[in-house]
Amino acid sequence: MISLISKIVSFYNLLYSKFKLRNMRYKGSSIYITPKIRFKNKQYISIGDNCFLGKGCRIEAWDKYNDKNYLPEIIIGNDVKIYASCHIGAINKIVIGDQCLFGSNVMIIDHSHGRSILSEAEIHPSKRDLYSKGEIVIGPLTWIGENAVILPGVHIGRSVIIGANAVVTKNIPDYSVAVGNPAKVVKKIV
Repeated sequence: MISLISKIVSFYNLLYSKFKLRNMRYKGSSIYITPKIRFKNKQYISIGDNCFLGKGCRIEAWDKYNDKNYLPEIIIGNDVKIYASCHIGAINKIVIGDQCLFGSNVMIIDHSHGRSILSEAEIHPSKRDLYSKGEIVIGPLTWIGENAVILPGVHIGRSVIIGANAVVTKNIPDYSVAVGNPAKVVKKIV
């Protein structure tokens, strides 16, 4: 799958730069890509069948930063739709279940610059080591609204709705609706 992603992106970027294509489907696959998608370290990224990645998405697996090594993994399930300008970044592990839908500008990131401790306070944020509080797991059939942020160490259950502009800092159980900053469950889906 990883070499397929490389081929798709290379092929698409060539066609887009020459012919200014807006959307395309790579023959022989069912991964739909749109302009200006950026992948970092594709060898750590797995994308399932029948997925859509919108314009300007960034999917980044950081295996090295400031001379420190990491073991990132990003797994995107089947039939996942990720719309424009979403950012997924890992030094640890991010798993997105099948049939999820993400609005535009969603950020899912399993790490931060430093640990928010006094000994790092006088170090420029970009010079701090990356730190993860844990993996992120998003269950199948979950819908994440526009501009939502999913932070490290969070598990979101099956068939969850995360409202627009929510900041998810804690686990959200199956069949829930969560909104706000920090996101709180406001309804169980029954």
